Amino acid sequence: MNNSTLGRSGLKVSRLALGAAQLGDPNLEASLVENVLNRVLDLGINFIDTAAMYGESEARIGKHIAHRKDEFAIATKCGVYWNESAGESQLVQDYSPAGILQTVERSRQRLKMDVIDLVQFHSLPPVDELDAAFEALLGLKERGYANHVGVSEDGPRAAAFAGKPTEDRNAAELARQWPVDTWQFTYNFLSPEAADELIPTLSEENVGTIVKRPLSNVVWEIEKEPGDDFLGKPWQRAKQLPLDALRGNLSMVEFSLRFVLSHPGVTTVLVGTINEEHLADNIRVAAKGALPEETLTTIRSILGGQSIP
Repeated sequence: MNNSTLGRSGLKVSRLALGAAQLGDPNLEASLVENVLNRVLDLGINFIDTAAMYGESEARIGKHIAHRKDEFAIATKCGVYWNESAGESQLVQDYSPAGILQTVERSRQRLKMDVIDLVQFHSLPPVDELDAAFEALLGLKERGYANHVGVSEDGPRAAAFAGKPTEDRNAAELARQWPVDTWQFTYNFLSPEAADELIPTLSEENVGTIVKRPLSNVVWEIEKEPGDDFLGKPWQRAKQLPLDALRGNLSMVEFSLRFVLSHPGVTTVLVGTINEEHLADNIRVAAKGALPEETLTTIRSILGGQSIP
């Protein structure tokens, strides 16, 4: 597995990383989770992304692989979490300085790690809380709770596409304003907006780039149109594109993953799976690296824009 430097953080991370949201499902057997996590490390993936709101994900990572911490870097997120009270679960958004600190303290306990490699906002805070929240996030480094800090949020065009308007919070402008180390965002052949307005800024600022949803939830395999913007709009785009012409002789999964890896501004790409066979296949595909120039030329002619520079 090839490694890249994650921007100004200096972390050496594998081009393919594990998105650990699925591992938080309380219905998963502990043995399955343990096997997947250890298999990830054995196969050479050394970067794992989780979050306070991902159910049991943090606790399971701490339980099953904290003893192998010298083999990987861990990223988690704050600002949004599930609150368990009176047998009910409630999704809470709290970007107050106290809320950020409390959430990260809990993450440290669950992960069994005094210092977390990377703590990110789980989307951007409300406009009237931005300054205080960013100061609290950056303060985690001074407290010794995190080595690096970042943000997980799409740029305004992509956010609108996914049905999540950013309400005057421009990701590129904030990346220039606040000295965060990393930025996580959606980028794939069905949602390529980040290549136009976010990736160039992050590259200029030496902010490490973490891509989520590289496979766009495999929406091209869904028969009926989903009833929400999050999946519905990518599904509509997939139906409008000549997928066979785009992928050539590649499978859709290989084409999609290598499309993202072809962008020189992408540091690492998250894949989320609990299937060890799928994991091994994704690693095999990622090892091939960028798409051939002939394929990239076809993509540019069909998609246009700066999806692939």
